[in-house]
Amino acid sequence: MGCLQSKDAAPAAPGTASGLAIAAPTNGTSTQANAAPEGPPAAADPSAVELEEQAEARDSVGNLPSSIHGSASDLGGVVTPSPRGGERRAVAFGDVQTFDVPTSPPAVEEHSHFLLQKSLPQVPAANVELETRAAGLKHIGFGPLKKENQDEYFCQVGGFGGQKDGSCYCIFDGHGNYGRDAAHFCRQELPVLFDAELRRYYERAAAEGVKDPSAKELIEPILSDAFVETERRLHQAGINVSSSGTTASVIFQNRASVWVAAAGDSRVLCIAQLDNQWKVQPLTLDHRPSRKTEKFRVEAAGGRVEPKRLPSGKTVGEPRLWLAHLPSPGLLLSRSIGDDMATSVGCTARPEVTFMALRPFLDQYLVIASDGVWDVLSNDTVAQLVGDAADPEAACQAVLEAALLEWEERLAADNISIIVVQLVWGDLLNSHGSNAIFRMAGGSHTGHARRLLSGASAASVASNGSGGSPIVDEAKLTHTQAPPPAMTQPPALAATASAAADPGPGPAAPEALPSKGTS
Repeated sequence: MGCLQSKDAAPAAPGTASGLAIAAPTNGTSTQANAAPEGPPAAADPSAVELEEQAEARDSVGNLPSSIHGSASDLGGVVTPSPRGGERRAVAFGDVQTFDVPTSPPAVEEHSHFLLQKSLPQVPAANVELETRAAGLKHIGFGPLKKENQDEYFCQVGGFGGQKDGSCYCIFDGHGNYGRDAAHFCRQELPVLFDAELRRYYERAAAEGVKDPSAKELIEPILSDAFVETERRLHQAGINVSSSGTTASVIFQNRASVWVAAAGDSRVLCIAQLDNQWKVQPLTLDHRPSRKTEKFRVEAAGGRVEPKRLPSGKTVGEPRLWLAHLPSPGLLLSRSIGDDMATSVGCTARPEVTFMALRPFLDQYLVIASDGVWDVLSNDTVAQLVGDAADPEAACQAVLEAALLEWEERLAADNISIIVVQLVWGDLLNSHGSNAIFRMAGGSHTGHARRLLSGASAASVASNGSGGSPIVDEAKLTHTQAPPPAMTQPPALAATASAAADPGPGPAAPEALPSKGTS
């Protein structure tokens, strides 16, 4: 189904939902002042990468307990010498536990989150009109074991966090006997928490005169802590997550600034059009135990990372996460919300957060989907399907059909969820001249830049006349036909198209959870 658009209005008062204790910004320093200029990223110094990788791995060890009882910043780890060398770090999992931190750092990972973040543009373009359109759908899949859909998604265009141009997109992919309950709870809770904390933060930032309230480092901890607090509330809700849980991938978009937080393997892509070709920029890395920094954290917590072992002694498949001396839980993820057994040996709800400044007229789509898509379709295939579609709704349907076709060869299909966000850049001719478009688009007459020069797309984006958000054709944001019988729709979305006097009421309040015996 499509996603609702909230009307432009002044920011509302902070939400009343209780959330996290987010520290007020200490200063108004903007990341833009220290960010590298636009252009191709400089090659990373191998020695610097190695140091960053060590820090990333050791930080993730320090953050281990945050996935159960609170933020890592609230937990004090006491470091003492270890008889085996290295360090022994005492960490609270409710009760204090200890584990040895290996003295040898992990090797530099070819596709590390450090290198991913370093490669992305950091300075958002100013004075650029951007219209955002989005749609999402989910499908139960098929096969003898597919009795329920454990995927959930959330989508709000405009008004999120009290920001006129704030939008939020989430996908949760449950697993285990109670994975549907976990995903449903997180879909109801995490957007509410994040929205309420953003509203409080932006109100406080305005009162304190923060120079750049949407700076990368100021939003990151709010988004990250929302994951941790959601897991804490998941335990309080009484859902059995000893061997069940859910992945979570969240996009927060405020004009041309995009934050992505991910725990698990629901992947996020940015799709650009360059030289009449679709180019893919991944914004997340799958959290598998085989990733070097992830394996480092798991083994430091006393877990094992190895493939499944058959009774014959032969190993099959990719490495999984196991308890030290037991053949459980065998989880293919190294980060998730829930999964208590796996959490005791290094699995964490603390996400990796990526920031990207969208490139005007180049970046055309954001895509977020569960592994039911990525297990059978490549990033490039999805980019081509989305880019060739007429609109976000058609793009979602095209990806779904292509994935199901590939799954047919396996005689069973996993649950599938996908959200497609279309980025329509406005006309800069009036304020910057025709050369501005060429500079923004890398000097090429491709994609929307070419259409704007010819005037073909000028009618599709209408400005409000004051430099604010474009006026969106709301008919394009909702389905006009019923979805196919096999598709299911999520609970009602939060934003309402008729809320003209408020930037959006925020995400809907949590609904009653299904009973734990429904799986």
